[in-house]
Amino acid sequence: MMGWKEIQQAAAGSVEELATSRGKNSLVFYLVSRFIAVLLAVMAVESVIVWLESITFLPLLQGLGSEYTDLSLETTSVVTLLQWAWTLLRTAISSGALPIAGLASRSLAIALLATMLLLLAVPVVIGALVFANMVVRKVRALQEQRERELVQIEQQRSQFVTDIAHDLRTPLMAISGMSHALADGLVRDEDQREEYLQSICDKSDKMGELVNAVFDYTKLGSGSFELDLETVDLPQLLLSEAAAAYTDAEEAGMVLTTSIPEDRCAVLADRVQLSRVVANLIVNAIKHNPAGTEVSVILVRQAATAFVMVADTGVPITSSADDLFQPFSQGDVARTHTTGGSGLGLSICKRVADMHGFSLSIAQPYGRFTKAFVLQCPLCE
Repeated sequence: MMGWKEIQQAAAGSVEELATSRGKNSLVFYLVSRFIAVLLAVMAVESVIVWLESITFLPLLQGLGSEYTDLSLETTSVVTLLQWAWTLLRTAISSGALPIAGLASRSLAIALLATMLLLLAVPVVIGALVFANMVVRKVRALQEQRERELVQIEQQRSQFVTDIAHDLRTPLMAISGMSHALADGLVRDEDQREEYLQSICDKSDKMGELVNAVFDYTKLGSGSFELDLETVDLPQLLLSEAAAAYTDAEEAGMVLTTSIPEDRCAVLADRVQLSRVVANLIVNAIKHNPAGTEVSVILVRQAATAFVMVADTGVPITSSADDLFQPFSQGDVARTHTTGGSGLGLSICKRVADMHGFSLSIAQPYGRFTKAFVLQCPLCE
């Protein structure tokens, strides 16, 4: 699923697909590769035709033309053939008093020249038609793909609005009901009043979190957002985020461990956004696993690449990897979960990772863990 701004941008991009850098590169590669293939085929056929003409038409043409011109005809190139045709035509015009046999020989020579030129032109014409047919089929395929994408985008737009309305409607109706009950004086017990007020605050906070998550998701997808890149020490960042989440894990009855080498391991990244990714992955593991689960933050360095893993021993994920990082991919399961959640956390993580040029994926199982989210980052030189 997509954010609202992303949907609008995707729709515009589909309508003008060839205007994008990726679309241009793909089309240019297709056209150039097909053009080269057709050109090589035409040149091969032309070479065969030239060889056949050199052993058939050429000796006869030299015999007919040697009487009227000393122009050599050692090849059957187009330029040489045109020179022969012009010379013979000029001779025919200027020698009107020659015998009929001479005129006939000159006419035959010109006919042979025309035939040779026509044979040389046939592969070029056929090649042009073949290439044009390839271009037409490619444009037609792009048009069909664009129409499919427009249908998909419209479906995603509708689903996005439905999901947002679904997640906002339930707490909003509860807030409305409880606030009206308080305003009408229907709740007279002081303890119950406090319970209602606390519930209103909790549900308001939940709605605020959802709105903020949607705002962050769409902001990251807008073309105006830019990363503030700097050299970031991964071990320090990971230890900081793990320490910040320790209390939440303890309150949820979980064990939060780390396996992070002390050696410096630097990456070029936006510190705030990369911290958000790590924090979201840890919070996601804490929220969506039962008590007793072990959550571990692991850092492994291999050559010029760092692998950050947030692994846990909780329940496995049944969704496919592609669906997992889509907004609201967990559907009603996420909305009926006791811990709540906007369903946008993993989507934000994936988007931030892509903006950095990093890779975010899931591995199930991962060693002794049920699953692990793996963030792959190239190291600074």
